[in-house]
Amino acid sequence: MTRGSYQTKQQEAVEQLFSTLGEACLTAEDVHILLQERGMDVSQTTVYRVITRLCQAGRLRRYAPHERGAAAHYQYNPCNKSHLHIRCINCGALAHLHCDEVEAFASHLNMHHGFTLDEGQTILYGRCEACRQK
Repeated sequence: MTRGSYQTKQQEAVEQLFSTLGEACLTAEDVHILLQERGMDVSQTTVYRVITRLCQAGRLRRYAPHERGAAAHYQYNPCNKSHLHIRCINCGALAHLHCDEVEAFASHLNMHHGFTLDEGQTILYGRCEACRQK
């Protein structure tokens, strides 16, 4: 077994937490609090290490904060297929964007501009329907 490839109770707990919450996006602090509430004695430093390891393995996706000083968010990545995400600048909701038009756009970027879009790192910002209606 190579260094860093081991599976710890803490890693299993973090991955299980994300998998049970589906498409929810959590900060490392959110994860720490939820694990504590569920009776898991794990330090915040360990949570950060585990999240980093799960991101490197492709089992979590990391989303950089929209605003300077805000915390990064992480989301369970059960699929290997890339797709864009949309994020509401009012409420922070983050959702997968499954749309044929996006695939056509990515193809256009590649064919006409020589640019390959990294969909796993791409988030479109705007206002969700609920926030627009308020």
